[in-house]
Amino acid sequence: MITRRTLIAASAASTLAMPAIAQSRTKVRFAGGGVALYGYMPFFIAVGQDLFAKHGIEAEVAMFPGGALAMQAVLGGSSDISCGFYEHTIQIAAKGGHLTAFVLQAQNSGLALGVRKDLAGEIKTAADLKGRKIGVSAPGSATHLFAMQAMVKAGIKPTDAAAIGVGTTQTAVAAFQSKQIDALSLFDPIIADLESRGEIVLLADARSTAGSNAIFGGPYASGSLYAATDWLGKNEATCRMAAAAIVDAVNFLKKATPAQAIGALQKGMCFLGADVCEGAFTSNRDAFNHDCTITQAQAETVKKALGSFDQKIADANVDLGPTFTNKLVKG
Repeated sequence: MITRRTLIAASAASTLAMPAIAQSRTKVRFAGGGVALYGYMPFFIAVGQDLFAKHGIEAEVAMFPGGALAMQAVLGGSSDISCGFYEHTIQIAAKGGHLTAFVLQAQNSGLALGVRKDLAGEIKTAADLKGRKIGVSAPGSATHLFAMQAMVKAGIKPTDAAAIGVGTTQTAVAAFQSKQIDALSLFDPIIADLESRGEIVLLADARSTAGSNAIFGGPYASGSLYAATDWLGKNEATCRMAAAAIVDAVNFLKKATPAQAIGALQKGMCFLGADVCEGAFTSNRDAFNHDCTITQAQAETVKKALGSFDQKIADANVDLGPTFTNKLVKG
């Protein structure tokens, strides 16, 4: 039976049609930092439309509840490349480690922090989160860092609220609706879905370029692909192929209709329904208006944001040069 979804998927597939693929491909173990749908959408498009295979990669994907766990998989050697936020490279650099981001998936933070509507009268700013429970994808992940920065900007310590790992799918929605958590720091489509139901009141919103710049004070680099620096140095050709797949996906998303974008994902990826995901894509599509490179200005903004609540990063005098490279991106 031919359905609307089938036609959308077919349209997306034709837009990203592949040439004949060589039989021999390089196996790469990817660690996914949760279903942060719009921050990592180019990665999910690359998987759903076989763009990694198009560029000579046999992708093996292990999904984790949050970016911090995906980062640990790369650091521990069980994965080769992480689909995670650029900021992890700076965190590790401050500890003397070495991770390098080599292609940008999304600009803007894409994150929002909000409280349950029944608590909106008590929690009016991030300062009122003291003593509360904040749902994040996983402690130490970008969602957690965003909440901590919001608290510091509001004048309280980043440890004044408890971070509760709730993942990035229906588990997060369930935790919020069952009142296991008081606030939630996460991405669309979950935030958009809770907004549409009138269940969340936002305290900080960095989903648009204007919102992200206002919160962070400058341009931001969020979703990326990164690897251990020494592994990247030995596997530049492989990383160049992975970057090419992301570039294809970003270029597709720049022109895709919301239906085409959501239709190009793997079945079941949009677990809240096509209408919610398509509406959220419209709100987030500016995140893909870039050339897949990370700028010095973006890196400086991320470093400053991290240092605002992590004194070790502020004191570390991190050299940003090794934390990203653009030489593997071909426009």
